[in-house]
Amino acid sequence: MAQVISPDYSQQFLLPPALEDWVAADHPARFLREFVDQLDLAAMGFVIPAAQEGRPPYAPSLLLKIWLYGYFFRIRSTRRLELACGEVLPLMWLCGMIRPDHNSLWRFWRDNKKALGKVFKQTVELAVRTGAVGLALQAIDGTKIQSAASDRSGWSKERMEKLLKALDAALEDAEIKIAEQNDQDAASQPRLPAGLAQRIALREEIKKGLAQLAADERGHYHPVEPEARVMKVGANHVYAYNAQAVVDAQANVIVGCEVTRQETDHGQLVPMLEQARENVGVVGVQSTTLADSGYGAGADLQAAVEKGLDVLASPVEGKPTANNAYATQYFRFDPKARSVTCPRGVQLKYEGHTFEGEQRIERYRCRCADCPVRAQCTKDPKGRRIEVRPHTAVVQAMRERLSQPGGRALYQQRSQIIERYFGHVKQHNGFRRWTVWGLEGVRAQWAMLCASWNLRVLWNRWRPGQSSTNAQRLCKVLQKVVLQRNFASKTSSFLRLVPRVS
Repeated sequence: MAQVISPDYSQQFLLPPALEDWVAADHPARFLREFVDQLDLAAMGFVIPAAQEGRPPYAPSLLLKIWLYGYFFRIRSTRRLELACGEVLPLMWLCGMIRPDHNSLWRFWRDNKKALGKVFKQTVELAVRTGAVGLALQAIDGTKIQSAASDRSGWSKERMEKLLKALDAALEDAEIKIAEQNDQDAASQPRLPAGLAQRIALREEIKKGLAQLAADERGHYHPVEPEARVMKVGANHVYAYNAQAVVDAQANVIVGCEVTRQETDHGQLVPMLEQARENVGVVGVQSTTLADSGYGAGADLQAAVEKGLDVLASPVEGKPTANNAYATQYFRFDPKARSVTCPRGVQLKYEGHTFEGEQRIERYRCRCADCPVRAQCTKDPKGRRIEVRPHTAVVQAMRERLSQPGGRALYQQRSQIIERYFGHVKQHNGFRRWTVWGLEGVRAQWAMLCASWNLRVLWNRWRPGQSSTNAQRLCKVLQKVVLQRNFASKTSSFLRLVPRVS
């Protein structure tokens, strides 16, 4: 009769079990260890502590491995990481049975925020060297993520102005009372009324917030996290940051990431693509970038053309109007002849130009008094007027490109490339709110999230069952880098895996 399977807690081992045998040969912890070992942390800007009096400090490479493991497996709390270092076998193996406390982990994060952002760039360079980046097609998008600060403690401009008036009146009354008390008892030591110091500090904070609102031209301010701004996240308006990403289409490797305080994506197209080009580091290769209408402002498209960037985006200006054959986008502008033609083929007359700031705007007007479609085209008694801006030709060319079957088919790939990553971060990783404070902190956290995604992509290409060509290429790259870092003297667990995937 078969016996049920149950643990025997009294079983003894002839030899103590090795921790090495309890971690699978293709576990991500082994891959993360070799990735960190090939990094030059000092050159990347990590703080290298010097062992002085007292307890020796933890090695930066050890703490970085723990943080990467945590983001790889959705552990982003320092206390949970501290607990995992003593309970999770793969992390115990990765730490070498060392168990840093949560304060050491947090101090490492606090002191190396900018350097943590450079870890992401290292993942991009590794992906390029292993052929995981196609350099042909990429997509850009942004997502709003709620800040760590509470929305209830935020201030609106109207509330701040009312509170400032009330504080000024209260402080003025308090100063009068102090003066009267001092006149009655000149020999006694003057004392401030209870709560007066707090009111003065609150007034200074409100003045500081109003000054920032005036500089930023915004209507909300958070005293705890002043860098956060009110953005629409889902159906709510909360304090948040705008996270940007550029994803390559071949293996969905993220090649550019950034976090801004801006509520929209306007003005982010060129900076993000230039960062992606710098991270990839391949000269002379032109990638086609797909972007939604948030990046389709005429000024952004014009800037991309001037920088020589190939962008395919839905223009935000002049969107098709239902049941209106005489909408502005149907008036054709000829940049060579500097002329405008209406949908009926009639050329408009040049009326002159004006300026909107530093932007020159040329005006054209239709003066066909006997036009048969005048009632459908305009209600202006002077005739239909069309304004041509410096980017009108670029927007018109972009709209024509999207109207072609090839352009439409290419543009439809955008959501499949970029939006799946945001869904993975928010749904699978459960990351819907920043867990750190300030713009510098959220930039480091976003870089770690993007780096963990890239490392997961590279690990999937390396582990058994995947393409042997990809595995061999990745093994050779890491082996070469490790040898260059003077690690050839020690036996590397990753190098022992090379015969298995060759």
